[in-house]
Amino acid sequence: MRFSDRVLPATPAPAIPGEPGSAEVQTLIPGPASEALRARHGRWQDARSVHFYTDARQSLGNYIVDVDGNTMLDLYGHIACLPLGYNHPALLEAWRGGRFDWAAGWRPALGVSPPPEWVELVEGPLARLAPPGMGGLLTVTSGAEAVENAIKLACIAFLRRQRGGPPTAADQAESMVNGQIAANRLKILSFEGAFHGRSLGALSATRSKAIHKVDFPAFDWPVVPFPANRFPAEAADQAAADAANAALEAECLARVEAEFRAHPDRIAAILVEPIQGEGGDRHASAAFFHGLQRIAKANGALFIVDEVQTGGGGCGIWWEHTRWELPEPPDIVTFSKKMQIGGCWFRPEHMPEEPYRIFNTFLGDPLRAAQLAVIAEVIERDHLLENTRITGELLMAGLREIGAWTVTAGRPLLTEVRGRGTWCAFDLPDGATRDRFVQAARQRGLEMGGSGSRSVRFRPALILAPRHVLECLDRIGSALAQI
Repeated sequence: MRFSDRVLPATPAPAIPGEPGSAEVQTLIPGPASEALRARHGRWQDARSVHFYTDARQSLGNYIVDVDGNTMLDLYGHIACLPLGYNHPALLEAWRGGRFDWAAGWRPALGVSPPPEWVELVEGPLARLAPPGMGGLLTVTSGAEAVENAIKLACIAFLRRQRGGPPTAADQAESMVNGQIAANRLKILSFEGAFHGRSLGALSATRSKAIHKVDFPAFDWPVVPFPANRFPAEAADQAAADAANAALEAECLARVEAEFRAHPDRIAAILVEPIQGEGGDRHASAAFFHGLQRIAKANGALFIVDEVQTGGGGCGIWWEHTRWELPEPPDIVTFSKKMQIGGCWFRPEHMPEEPYRIFNTFLGDPLRAAQLAVIAEVIERDHLLENTRITGELLMAGLREIGAWTVTAGRPLLTEVRGRGTWCAFDLPDGATRDRFVQAARQRGLEMGGSGSRSVRFRPALILAPRHVLECLDRIGSALAQI
């Protein structure tokens, strides 16, 4: 029986008018029109990473259409950036109705001369989306900038507490010759497999792939293992997995404490993702993050949660860290991707005393923030977080079922199904098999992406519905049969 023949569970999300009924592939992907564009594009920019070129006007809802006319179910979402998919009617209506006119004709330097509409966005939709306990907001353009400035905020707060006040005249003079003794010895602790961005500070905390870091100067910052909890298919194996996961987490926390002992009064912050994305969709328990916050607080360090990928609803909740029920809020929470703009929320006490400490020309993108206001309205109106939770459960159940069908030499081909909402993943035996699968899936009309060394990740829009899940499960089964 095909998955698509099954009865669909009910979800609250309405259908997108005019959305394609299914994927339809007409050429190899990338096709000839994409390859011709790549040749033109490649004269000026490195176009080798391009999967294909998108027909922006024809793409709709969960389906991306390429310039060769291939219609694909998009489960990758431009690396987790599409909350409402393509050309959502509410966004198009807002655009055509003039709701964004104030931001369409110019781009302000928000730190110098913002329009009043910006203040309305900050105190309205942005404030309503703030994680609990977060009363300070910095907006920027990208996730890397968000992390970069979170690191800077942590260093400012850490040294202000150490010295008992703002920088002295001597500190300022030393900074001009890169000779700040106290600041230059500060460290940010991060985790093996972490990805925090490609700017130099964020790269020093990034530990996912060498290609991101090689040949670039880096700070001498500590790194410790991330637990990478296991998710066995058989319930009978879960008790053993739980015990092994708990032991790994305890070992990792012990390593964190050892780094603080090795670098007393120098680690300004712990920086961690709720789920490691680029590093392989690796999970840890709420208890692990409780332990990290406890260690940070005991050592006067800040606790930074990087929600650039997990924030914005893909996990079935606005902010994944709120699921942990921490005794107090994190110090800083970064965001971008599905939020359309980048930035970080922080506890009010971490606001720098002096202006211009954290500053740049644009300080975000007003047009994208205005779009976020519409997106948030649609997510609430259409109950898209609930939709994502229901759809994610259906997706992971189907993936586990496929895993049970694909046993080779006594071992399933598809293993370790895991996730929150539709922010989920599975493993294949090795990287080469994973890469063959991604290509085979694309030729069957599924746009998907890899994660870590051998994982396949899902980053769809919040409008993904059960019918899309059943379609993708059938096509995943077909792709696995080929490889």
